[in-house]
Amino acid sequence: MDDLVLLHAFPLDARMWQVPGALTPDLRGHGEPDLGTLASQVLAELDERNLDQVVLGGCSMGGYVAMAVLRRAPERVKGLVFVDTKHTADAPEAVRNRHAMADRVEAEGVGEWLVDAMLPNLLNPNAPAEARDRVTTMILEQRPEDVAWWQRAMAKRPDSADVLGKAEVPALVVAGELDPLMSPEVVRQLADVLPHSTFVEMKGVAHLPPVEQPEQFASVLESWVTSAGW
Repeated sequence: MDDLVLLHAFPLDARMWQVPGALTPDLRGHGEPDLGTLASQVLAELDERNLDQVVLGGCSMGGYVAMAVLRRAPERVKGLVFVDTKHTADAPEAVRNRHAMADRVEAEGVGEWLVDAMLPNLLNPNAPAEARDRVTTMILEQRPEDVAWWQRAMAKRPDSADVLGKAEVPALVVAGELDPLMSPEVVRQLADVLPHSTFVEMKGVAHLPPVEQPEQFASVLESWVTSAGW
């Protein structure tokens, strides 16, 4: 699809997506941390490419940004794809953890410590070596200022049940069976908020189904796109 936009997870970049033809922008933080800033970046790219309406998706942090785009410009979205993300705001402990990581990144930079902290939450222990290598490379190549900015922006995001409940468009919600960050039950709650959702639980994968099982994820996506009539 030439009007499919997919937004990456934290702390990765567009290389996590292996979906031919999709627009996969790299999200960059600047100014005061706020996911609305990233939403503006996405909308500016759509304008640049003369894309009036798109199927907008995101994994984890990318899902939060997709919600921010939907809040700002719902008329630009004709379909939604959410992968291992949730609609609720962070609890106080999660906010503290995000700020602690942001502070450490600013003090120490991005290094193996961040890989060690993130990898067990992103991939299941039996993930293919190619997936582990891909994720490790992406983490190590992120700019510290982006990683810290993303964490602080996510820490202050609002609950998005209100905007999602008004989304009268087809939506695909994918959950990884083994996700330690967001269980399928949590992700299903997001699907329940959406008026026209299809929920799929992918077996044997954790927080990054498009990385662990790219062919299976592409098949799930293609089936849903076909059923939506695009």
